[in-house]
Amino acid sequence: MRSFVPAALAALGAACSSTDGPTANNGPQPVNIRFAARVGTATFVCGQNFTGMGTSSSVATPTEFMMYVHDVRLLKADGTETPVTLTVDNKWQVDNVALLDFTAGGTGTACPSASADVNTQVVGTVPAGTYTGVRFVLGLPFAKNHSDQSTATGPLASSRMFWSWNAGYMALRVDMNTTGKPGGWFMHLGSTGCTPSTNATTVPTSCAQPNRGTITLPGFNPATNVIVADLKELTATTNLDVDLGGMPGCMSGTTDPECATLFNAVGLAFNGGAAPTTSAFFRVGTP
Repeated sequence: MRSFVPAALAALGAACSSTDGPTANNGPQPVNIRFAARVGTATFVCGQNFTGMGTSSSVATPTEFMMYVHDVRLLKADGTETPVTLTVDNKWQVDNVALLDFTAGGTGTACPSASADVNTQVVGTVPAGTYTGVRFVLGLPFAKNHSDQSTATGPLASSRMFWSWNAGYMALRVDMNTTGKPGGWFMHLGSTGCTPSTNATTVPTSCAQPNRGTITLPGFNPATNVIVADLKELTATTNLDVDLGGMPGCMSGTTDPECATLFNAVGLAFNGGAAPTTSAFFRVGTP
């Protein structure tokens, strides 16, 4: 598991107090880690056309945009980590895991697989203090990633995020219709090379490619900043209008030719290659 520190944010910003106050104490203080789905400078809207996407300047219409995060931590200026204790709601959050769903839709909409509900934040508590950064893991912990989805509850009950063929969940799901692929272009990030793989319901005990990345974003104040997840940056070096092999887009397989640039944008090593030092997909922004 690697840590990715965007170069533009290489230095921790000046101390930002989000939980301190005139009467602050060391007891648990509420904190909301807000995420914002964007397409460049535009706000993400499911079913809306976005132009200038990828290397072919495609027109892309997203229909799914979801991700799991876990092990969320706030950072102090000296680099020390403080885990965020998530508020369990049995819908979006359980234990140290949260599901983010940016896709508002439903039957009769441009995003029929989605529901009307969205979740764009991780809610929890931390000890009072001054925090200047955030760190989290994209995806689920192994034990939760490879469990029986049919009996799962809360955020793990989402069938939209489960790979039945691989007996595991996706860490990130992006579905779009593009100019060249009107039937669908996909970025499904998840663990591969998992064994045993006797059949689709066999729960693996290990995976050769876990494909989980630790994202570190300095210069983040939960009171004033959001974590931007940018689809234009994710796809900036990928041609969205051609299929070089497998399903259009990336299904995380080591032989899937479109995965290399997409993994790089997320901040993950691909197929034994070197891990990038930056994650273009995630950045610190303002609401």
